Amino acid sequence: MPRHEVHREPTGSVVDGPEGPTIQIQRTLGHPPEDVWSYLADPELLRWYGTYTGDPASGSVQLAMVEAPEHPGECVIEVCERPSRLHVTLADPNGNPWRLRVSLDWAASGAGADTDLVFRQPLAGSKDEAGDIGPGWEYYLDRLAVALDGGDVDAVDFADYYPAQKTHYSPGAGTA
Repeated sequence: MPRHEVHREPTGSVVDGPEGPTIQIQRTLGHPPEDVWSYLADPELLRWYGTYTGDPASGSVQLAMVEAPEHPGECVIEVCERPSRLHVTLADPNGNPWRLRVSLDWAASGAGADTDLVFRQPLAGSKDEAGDIGPGWEYYLDRLAVALDGGDVDAVDFADYYPAQKTHYSPGAGTA
């Protein structure tokens, strides 16, 4: 039986940031920052994104993404301020460095237990790939939201994001 294809609306854009063109995605999650942080840092809860091995206290771990479990790579932890900021650098499948920035803060509005999450990835050297990169982060952040809510992260299908969101994130698409 064919699966009904769902096209999710993108929630981020490519903006001009201090490090040049940057994918930026903001989400409000119905959980306190400490809980969201646990899903970013605890290896048992990180399954929405992938797995890691090693000791984060050493400054780096080996990280494998859900969509590429056979290609783990080094993830260097640059900033780790529980429960508000996580900055890491990891290599993309071609070995190019990706600088990922996540910040968490109490939501300005809502029930008081919500978290504003801001994800940023500067595109230095990979701006032409933004149309391929942006939909992937939308996918993973939706998997995070589903995991936090206790749902089935495997029900989130990458085909609902890519290629449907590619144009939105592509250079010249007017997303900045």
